[in-house]
Amino acid sequence: MSGRPVRRRVLADVERAGGWPVVLARIASGEPVTRIARSFGVSPGFFSRILHEDRNRHELVAQARRQASDRESLADFAALLGGFARPTAAKAARPVEAEAELEKEGAQR
Repeated sequence: MSGRPVRRRVLADVERAGGWPVVLARIASGEPVTRIARSFGVSPGFFSRILHEDRNRHELVAQARRQASDRESLADFAALLGGFARPTAAKAARPVEAEAELEKEGAQR
């Protein structure tokens, strides 16, 4: 067996959970990375390294954290997730976008 089996397992678990857009949505909702890491059965440090090893994903994590601290609108974050360059990302982002549109329409009334 080749090296890094835990990393491969975590990446497979992320995919089974719905992919990175789901993890990013959890971060954007304010869930601590510590809790997310434990849900995948790894330490926060290990999970953080995986989160930030890809430059594009690193930027998405930063955006999600800004969203969690209410410094960016939900619609902006949903648009960012839609551009994540994965076929499943658009599907995962759709409910967030739809919810943002409903909130936007409600605010305009």
